[in-house]
Amino acid sequence: MNILFLTDTKDSLTMNKILSLVIALGFLSCNNEASKEDVTEDTIIEEAFLSPQDKLLWISDFDTMTGDFVLKHQRQLPAEEIGVQSLIDDINAAWENIRLEFRKLSGDTIYVAIPDSKYLTQQMGSAGAGGYIASVTFNLTELKNIRFVNYDFEEGDHLAPGTFSREDFKNYR
Repeated sequence: MNILFLTDTKDSLTMNKILSLVIALGFLSCNNEASKEDVTEDTIIEEAFLSPQDKLLWISDFDTMTGDFVLKHQRQLPAEEIGVQSLIDDINAAWENIRLEFRKLSGDTIYVAIPDSKYLTQQMGSAGAGGYIASVTFNLTELKNIRFVNYDFEEGDHLAPGTFSREDFKNYR
């Protein structure tokens, strides 16, 4: 093993400058910018651990104290960050027995369909069907510039298709 000893003052000065530069670069490279949050990465990681119901922006719930249905605002996302299909996928994951399909956007209205609406209109009861439509309407009207949701499905005992807005669910607030 060869060991180099610097005895010249000029070499020693140069070595001190190099050593100072290496130490300074080391400190700079250690700055991992932990104070700056990567919101997108955090959101993706956070969403991976959320249950299907918890991914929704709004959910209907029954208030046992008042005996009324309420809409709970669970999450806040800027409208620009909400994708139509990802929102519909989250809705479908939360209600496995109801398949909501995106049809189109037109003006301030989103058009959706439920090809097999039997569970929604015949098996959930009026309260369940109303809670579903209220929650889905509130979620879809979080989309940028959307105020109305037009539902296309076969009418049943507990629910009929049509166009809904948040105003239709004043009793849920």
